[in-house]
Amino acid sequence: MSQKLIDLVEFLFSKNAGPYLITFDVVFKDDATFEMVRQANMFTKARIAKLFHVPDERVLSVYDYPAGRVIKFNIVREISSGDFGDRSVFGSQLWAPLITLEIPAPPGS
Repeated sequence: MSQKLIDLVEFLFSKNAGPYLITFDVVFKDDATFEMVRQANMFTKARIAKLFHVPDERVLSVYDYPAGRVIKFNIVREISSGDFGDRSVFGSQLWAPLITLEIPAPPGS
């Protein structure tokens, strides 16, 4: 049985990482949940690109930080922060597509 990511995290966060990048933090409630999601390999460049409707090459990096129970990734903005047509100057509300991400149950559970 799968679970929605929103039910497994302490919080989801996005913000500017300069005028051309958005950085995302997915912080988990506990070590076991972090490890379960990390082992499920749900955060790949291809999956993130599909989820955010961007080309794969705009997903700059994806990495995990076990000491903080966080998975981080960066997406290159289509236009500069604050430029005409920018929908989120601070990038703080761009994490919303993560809410619906389904995390599969570990094998044997």
